[in-house]
Amino acid sequence: MAQSSRVESRGEFAIALIHYPVYNRKGEICTTSVVNVDIHDLSRLGRTYGAIRFYVVTPLEAQRELVLKLMRHWTEGYGARFNPSRAEALLLVEVKPGLDDCVEHLESITGARPYICVTGAGLKDDVVSYEEMKEMLKRGKAPFLLVFGTGWGLADEVVRKAHYRLAPVEGVKGFNHLSVRCAAAIILDRLFK
Repeated sequence: MAQSSRVESRGEFAIALIHYPVYNRKGEICTTSVVNVDIHDLSRLGRTYGAIRFYVVTPLEAQRELVLKLMRHWTEGYGARFNPSRAEALLLVEVKPGLDDCVEHLESITGARPYICVTGAGLKDDVVSYEEMKEMLKRGKAPFLLVFGTGWGLADEVVRKAHYRLAPVEGVKGFNHLSVRCAAAIILDRLFK
C-alpha cells in the first residue's frame, strides 16, 4: 500500500530496455542478445523504485520466447517458491517487439499517452538535467517511459522519438562505459530519491 501511494505522489513511470535498434561497436545498427541478469536486475530495480512496468524490447521471437520461459520459471514455477521477492519483481516484465508496442501498452493501462525519455552515455545536445526530469516526473499528468539501450547505445531513430533526452551519467576523467544495469540504478536513484 505504501509503495503505490509513493508512485501516485510522483507520477507513474515505466522502464524499457531496447535491444533493437541499437548500435554495435562499429556504429552499425544491430540487435543485441537479451541478457538474463538484465531482466532480473532491472525488474528488481523497477520494483524498488515503483515502476509500473519493465519492458524488454526485442524483435527476435526466439529471444521473446526465452524471456517468457524465464519469467514462467520465476513467477509460476520452482523459482517463485524459491525466491518470492524475485517473482514479485519479475511480474513487472512485459516483452514487446518494439518501442511503439511499449507506448501503446502503457497508454492502454494508464489511459494516457506516455512521454518518452531516452538515456545514453553519448547524449550531448538538448539534454535535460536530473533535477529538471525529477520535477517533470512529480508533476506528470501522463506516465513517463524511461528508455535504456543495450550494445553501444540507442539508434538515432529511437532518440528522435523521445520527448526528452536525459543527461548522461558522468564518470571521472572522461570514462563513461557503465553497464545498463549500473547506469539504470544510478539514474533511478537520482530521479526518485
